[in-house]
Amino acid sequence: MSEHGDSAQVPRKLLLLHGSRQVGEILLGRIEKLRKKLRKMYNLEFVAPDGPFLHPEDKGMRQWWNREGNDYFGLREKTLEFIQSIWNKNDGLEGIVGFSQGARLAHLLVQCHESTVQPLRLKGLRYVIMCSGYEAPPPISGLEERKLCTPSLHVWGAKDKLIPPEQSRAVMKDYQNAVHHEHDGGHHVPMKAFDVQIYTEFIANYAKVEENPHKWPSSLHADDPVLHALSETPSEEAMMAQQDEVEALSAMFPDELKMYSKKVGVVYEFPIVYRIDLIKTTEGMWPPHPISLEVSYPHDYPESVIAQIKLIHENNMMEFTSKQIQACHQAISDAAETEIGMPTVLTCVYAAREFFESGSMATVTDITQEDPHGLADADKEYEKKHASVIRPASKERIQLCILQGLQIAQLVCKKLHTIEANTTAYKMVLNQCHGGIWKYTCGLVGKPSAGSKYDFFFSNYFACPVSLLKAMVVLSSLPFFYEESTFFNAATAFARQRNDAGSAIGGATMAPHPFTTIDPNVGFCLVPAPEGSCPEDGISIENIGCSHGRDHLGRRLIPVILKDVAGLVPGAYQGRGRGNKFLNDLTEADVLIHVVDASGTADTEGHVVGKEDGASHPLEDLAWILNEMVEWVFNNVVYKWNRIQRRGRDKLFDMFSGYGQSRSTTQEVFFGVQKYMEDVEQKEGALEKLEEWDEGDLYRLVSAFLGTRFPMALALNKKDLPSSVDFLDKVKESLPIHGAHVGVPLSARAEMNYMKSHMIQENPSSGASIPEGVWECLKSAVALREPILVFPVSDMISYAPLPGMIKFATGDASLPNSGMIRCLVAAAGSAPSLWQNGCYTASLSDKMKLRDAVMMKIGSTVEDLFHSLKRMGVLGGEFVRAEGAGEIGEKPRLIPKLEILNRSNRILKIMTNKRQEWQRK
Repeated sequence: MSEHGDSAQVPRKLLLLHGSRQVGEILLGRIEKLRKKLRKMYNLEFVAPDGPFLHPEDKGMRQWWNREGNDYFGLREKTLEFIQSIWNKNDGLEGIVGFSQGARLAHLLVQCHESTVQPLRLKGLRYVIMCSGYEAPPPISGLEERKLCTPSLHVWGAKDKLIPPEQSRAVMKDYQNAVHHEHDGGHHVPMKAFDVQIYTEFIANYAKVEENPHKWPSSLHADDPVLHALSETPSEEAMMAQQDEVEALSAMFPDELKMYSKKVGVVYEFPIVYRIDLIKTTEGMWPPHPISLEVSYPHDYPESVIAQIKLIHENNMMEFTSKQIQACHQAISDAAETEIGMPTVLTCVYAAREFFESGSMATVTDITQEDPHGLADADKEYEKKHASVIRPASKERIQLCILQGLQIAQLVCKKLHTIEANTTAYKMVLNQCHGGIWKYTCGLVGKPSAGSKYDFFFSNYFACPVSLLKAMVVLSSLPFFYEESTFFNAATAFARQRNDAGSAIGGATMAPHPFTTIDPNVGFCLVPAPEGSCPEDGISIENIGCSHGRDHLGRRLIPVILKDVAGLVPGAYQGRGRGNKFLNDLTEADVLIHVVDASGTADTEGHVVGKEDGASHPLEDLAWILNEMVEWVFNNVVYKWNRIQRRGRDKLFDMFSGYGQSRSTTQEVFFGVQKYMEDVEQKEGALEKLEEWDEGDLYRLVSAFLGTRFPMALALNKKDLPSSVDFLDKVKESLPIHGAHVGVPLSARAEMNYMKSHMIQENPSSGASIPEGVWECLKSAVALREPILVFPVSDMISYAPLPGMIKFATGDASLPNSGMIRCLVAAAGSAPSLWQNGCYTASLSDKMKLRDAVMMKIGSTVEDLFHSLKRMGVLGGEFVRAEGAGEIGEKPRLIPKLEILNRSNRILKIMTNKRQEWQRK
């Protein structure tokens, strides 16, 4: 039995649809050659039912409908339900073969099957063959006018007098990947040897994808953008986002989610297709028979499109009308459209549930042509009638509860950092984490005068678009209208440096300037690895390499992405500025850096003023930023408090699932809040008694969640101004405060000037200094949520790098260019190991030990690392075994592939059954 159960033992079948004035047995006899061939080659059998209607001119024959003009009497009322019943009773049906009227019916079945509004589901349908098919006005209203994805073979006779070839050819235009065969006969199913070969070869294309009915042979792809949305290979970012979403949904819906796509190792084959069953509740109005959502991922989901969602059910047209189906699908689409760029399937599931539970289905029934707005009005009345407001709390209690939440967050973060690796507790915390290479994100927030956040940004910004080994630092701020020339001058200097012949990077893709942006103001920077994360930390060992160089203290530098998301203003949670769009962008962040004007020379709007004119204290800026985020999440939750109260703890938990946090960490937050309410407020089982909550209780939960989700470091900027002396010590003494854990004094402008001058090979100005403060701040931020650095090697004695990593170490886009390397060397740092004579070279260097570091998510396993290296092209074949150690010189041990990566096994040699030259040694 395969991993997919006993489905492989179910006999494969084809549905055979006869023509008008015919029956199934007659057509079976006429295709006897094909029948024997398919049985012998593929163990395929035909199911050949008779049409439900007697032919008016021959009572012994059948037809599929009674047609008068363009009306197909009996098609919707009888034939479709008849076909659905046959399909449901015959496991293993995979395709349809139709002749003449049967071919016309086959075409209509595919249209209904792929429609989002017609109640027909032919589970497992992979292809259709139409012999002497024909085009005609559609007999079913409401079918979408779009290309059909089901692979199709169209067969017609050159001498067919009943259905001319041009009519059969016209049907092809409705299919995205249609192929055809024209024989030299008339109106019949051709059965010459060559004809039979055409059928069998067409079907053979699908014999290899039996477990994935939604994967189509590349030879049949058409140049249609809709088909390509499902057939193209997704980018690495999209692929990882899709895999992450599937894993999260599988944990949330262990019984409801049914996967169609095959799983290879720890990943699913593309395109990913699955179904989620909606659990019927007693609320609102539901159809009598089960409802499911079938989800298909386009290649560019979730980056720029939403997932393709189809309603699957077996309700008839009286039980679930076309209008109701359309309204439900529209509600799902509207919900998903608001979150383009983010995983949206969970949102779609909630939207579908809400459609039925809110009573919207009942209101659709009453819509008439005279009242086109009935649905909207009914929805508003329902919401008004059932609206619920959480019990209010005083401003003082709310502020107290927010502070309590931050204290809970500190305890949760401490717990997550101090659990010993590979203990039972550690595995319990991480049991729902999805491993892999970490795309680390940190958000930098602050007033524009603090910006000099742009100085901060450009003091570390260099040539590197997205690659596998990266971390992200998201920068977000108020609209920049102060020191705008700093940004411009930094960008211009870098652009001039790009024309320098010495700026070339071997193998790396470069933009028109020496830094490559992913979006406006996004690119890699170099960050010192957290203390103790590298095997060489704290010891003196010669010939230790580093793919990205080292800083002035000899610390290994790792590539981190900086991303600037502008638009945070007071009142953003209410829609001011870029509003929730900005706040949604923050969900990409793993940690935050808040650039604070430590000089205290600006007001709350960022205008430079004196103390007497309203300059704000730096600590006030911290409170403002935190308030925006807390109000944002609080309002998202309280908006659905009525439903949350009725659904209980699980629904409340789900409301915190859309912010990029792992379920295991969110669970730790919930446990921490419940324990606090039990120990301090003596409220036993508080999360099970939501009807007793007031605003303060919810603010406490939101604050604890945000404090855990977005740990924050402070960039105490403008330390070179005299007035900063009054504030630096006060801020540092107040830590931790308002979600911030550490503060680093720096002068972003002076450090940016140093970087700029060396990038363009000028002498540093008197106001320039090495970027020590920025490096320390970035390092402190990354340390708040520390990744696992793993060092793949080919030998556990010499620690030589994997030969397959040479492309990464010499041509990856994250590598610093010549201008950045000049800055490193001038600051007493060292260049990357393979940087020689002004370019990257694959020639051997004397510094090769532990050269390459791969940044992995917390909770990743050895198997996750193997699959990551395999996707990078570094390894091939299947996993055999792994050897590892935690320290240099430590005796290696065998490492199980499911062991969680940590500092005790970070040096790894992985062996596979596809031996490359270096593995044979």
